[in-house]
Amino acid sequence: MNWNNRYYKIAVYGAATTFLLQLISMFVVDPYFAAVLSPFYSVWIIVFIVGWRKEHPRH
Repeated sequence: MNWNNRYYKIAVYGAATTFLLQLISMFVVDPYFAAVLSPFYSVWIIVFIVGWRKEHPRH
């Protein structure tokens, strides 16, 4: 995998940011509010897959 791919960077940084926001909001705001952020993980997985498809196109 080429980590210079911008889709990989967006996916990894987005997942890490979502995790940190979820962790912080679980203790500061409300545990149920942290559950609102969990659907974003599927978005980061999709962005990662798009990056994979851009790097490895079918022939």
